[in-house]
Formats: sequence, C-alpha cells, structure tokens
Amino acid sequence: MNVQDNNAEKIDLTKYVDYFFRTVLKLKELFILIIVIMIAIMEIRTVFFFETTYSSDAVFVVHTQDQDNIFATNDENDDMFTTFNGLMTGPMMQQIIQEGLGVSLQDISISLAKIPDTNLVQLHVTAKDGETAFHVASCILNNYHQVTDLVMSDVEISLLDTPAVAKAPDAYPDYLRNGIMGLAIGIIICLVISFAVIIFRHTIIDSEDVKNVLHLNNITKIPYLNVRRKRKSKQLELLLSNPRIQYSFRQSFHDLRLRFEQENKKNQSRVFMVGSVLPNEGKSMVASNIAISLADKGHKTVLVDLDLRNPSVLRILEEDELSGNIGGYLKGEYVLEEVINQYQDYPLDVIYGVDSYENAPELLSRPSLEKLIRALKERYEYVILDVPPLYILEDALIISRYCDTGLIVIKQDHASEADILDSLEELNEHLPYIMGTVINQARASVFGSEHHRYGYGYGYGYGYGHK
Repeated sequence: MNVQDNNAEKIDLTKYVDYFFRTVLKLKELFILIIVIMIAIMEIRTVFFFETTYSSDAVFVVHTQDQDNIFATNDENDDMFTTFNGLMTGPMMQQIIQEGLGVSLQDISISLAKIPDTNLVQLHVTAKDGETAFHVASCILNNYHQVTDLVMSDVEISLLDTPAVAKAPDAYPDYLRNGIMGLAIGIIICLVISFAVIIFRHTIIDSEDVKNVLHLNNITKIPYLNVRRKRKSKQLELLLSNPRIQYSFRQSFHDLRLRFEQENKKNQSRVFMVGSVLPNEGKSMVASNIAISLADKGHKTVLVDLDLRNPSVLRILEEDELSGNIGGYLKGEYVLEEVINQYQDYPLDVIYGVDSYENAPELLSRPSLEKLIRALKERYEYVILDVPPLYILEDALIISRYCDTGLIVIKQDHASEADILDSLEELNEHLPYIMGTVINQARASVFGSEHHRYGYGYGYGYGYGHK
C-alpha cells in the first residue's frame, strides 16, 4: 500500500471532534432539558419508591450441651452451619413466626452469618418497622429448639448481644447519589444523541463542504456575533450602518461586495437574487447589507423585497411603514416612482414589502414583475432581490427567470445537504447560473484561533420574519 492510500484511509478525528462540539452547542437547550428531566425522574423515584427499613440484631454462640462450640473450626463445619442456617430461616421457623406473631413474612428478611475469625453467629432481621423486626428476632431466639431438636438435639444458644428495637432506620433516601445517577444517565443519553446526529445528519459546515458537496464556491463566511440588544430596542444591530458592528462582520461584506463588483464587470450581471434554502438562514440580512455596501461604495443600487409571503427588509432596516410597496405595485395600485424609497443617509433605494400575500405565485407571475425588473435594470447598476426560501416555495423559481445570477445564503449547520442539493438542482433549471454561496452565522472550528472560537450568547438567530 502506497503513501497516498494510507492518507486516503486516515480518519480526520479533529473534524469529528469539531462536529461533536458543534452538535452539543446546537442542541444545548435540548440536552439541558434531558439532563434536568433525568435528575427529576431519579429524585421522584427516590421520594415515592424508597422503602425505609429497620433492623434488629443478635449475636450468639452455638454449642452443644457439653459446651462444645460446633462452629469453632470454620473449615470443618461449613456444612453444619449451612444446616443450622437452613433450620433457623426455613419453613418451620417461618410458620412459628406467623403463628406466634401474626405477621406476614413478605416484607421481612431473616439472615444468619458467621462473624469472620470468631466463633460467633449474627442474626439479622429486617422489617418495615422496628417493633416487628425486634419481635421476629426474639421469636427466633425463643423458639430455635423447636426446629433444631429434629436434627441437632443437643444444640444450645448462648446470647452475647440481645435484640433491641431500632430507633432509626437502616438508611435514609440518598438524594445526592440519585441526583448524580440522573445526571450520569442524562449525559449518556445526550452523548448517544450527539453521536447519532454526527453519523446520520449531514449539513454544510465550511467552504470545503460547499466545494465538495454543492460544487460551488463559497464567497465568504459571515461570523456569528455576540450581539446583545437592549430590551426596549428593536434594532437588530446587524447592519453595516451600525457603527458598533464588529470588524469581522464588515470584512465579510467587503469580500462579498468585491465579488459582486467582479461579477458585474466580468459578466455584466446587474440583477442578483439573494435567497436561501430554508427560513431562518439570514438571507434578508445579507441582501440588506450587500445593498448598503454597494451603495456606500458609490454604486447606484436598489434593494427589492420580493418575499411576498413574509417581507422583512422593512423591519431589518427599521424604516417606518410606507404607503407604496411591492405588493401594491404588482397589483397595479402604484407606479414605480411611488414605491422607491431612499434608505436613511445612504444613497440606497429600497422597494419594501409590507403585506403578506397567500397568492404570491399569482402576483409574481404577472407581467408587472418583469416590467419592474427591466425598468430597474435600466436605472440601476445593481438590483438586489431578496427572494423567498427555495425549498418550500415556488416563488423564488418564478423570480429567478428574470435574474442574471444568484447568491445562496447557507446558515452553518442548518439545512441538510440533501435539501440544499434538491433546491439548487431545481433552481439551475431557471437561473443562468449561481455565483456562489455565503455561509452565515459561521463559528470556526474549536481548533481555530482565539479570535475565531465559538461564541456563546445572544447571537443573531432571528426567526423567519427577520430572515
């Protein structure tokens, strides 16, 4: 076997370790819930099923009437002790106890044992209460001759330690021990789930996955940010217009803007659709920021919210509700000039979506959409279209017919490889080509640098409305 074969067969353990930590981080809320439930189950089990028992003991010497200890030599008298033990705990003695005390032996335990390195025998009786345990032990000692005389007629017992009524139970519920057991069981369950996810769930993690699985180029990674919002603030703070946004976030969109500029110069592409496979992947955030970046660079740019089912650009850019909107334009209620709005202090024009339409495919199939895109293409250098998710809706496929190229936003470790491939295959039938992908909310490997370590905290895991 040559060196290449050896390298091909090597298993990248670091990759699997990385997947493991990603899975734990992704499912941490579920894992915490599982652990809490298992601890609770063990504690409840302790409360309702722990049986308190009491014991009564006696220590004595067994000897003959001639005062010979019949168990003095352990090696020679094991059989003799076995016989004696059977008589003291056997059916005849049990009958004597039942008839004499009127108690059930179901919840009573009787045992005899030789004390090591001595000639002593210990009687141990356990019951649900101390009085019962004491009376049973006393009954055995008072009536032993009734059963031993049949086999050992000359056997006598000399008590050294008489039975007594126990004042405390043998043991108390061990809540700490059972809590630790619940914790251990919960951790094991979480580990099993983690390994199952690693084995059976395949998602996009890094640029290598995009290249090998999707056969596309990943243009950039948008990092996961530890953004914390004030309770009363609606601002998502994930916009380039926010002066406090982190450098790594800005750099990602700098790289993305350069790729848009190259695409525009090389292929004369003007109409760019920005979409995702599933909801919650951040497509609207990406579309909004790339439009801001292009406009800030001096390019005449317009951003159009074409997600008619769940428009979100208006909320992301935090603009007040406007009279004109894309839905009204498609229905013929507005002309183009009435729906174009300038975004704050940036030379960026935006056509907002306001209402949700269940008949979105019918509206998008009207000639007014093609008319709109042609007009925008003549007026602007860049037309950025925020389109609905691909996997569950046909809307994006309708829009793609009028686009020059597309950018696919992939939230790291979110959509399955199969769902992405299915969506891209269908999209390729309508779109000239896909310029590439963007991995959103990217957390670097646990083996990465200090700067790119996993972030914990609020992040920007917005819902569908903040796509």
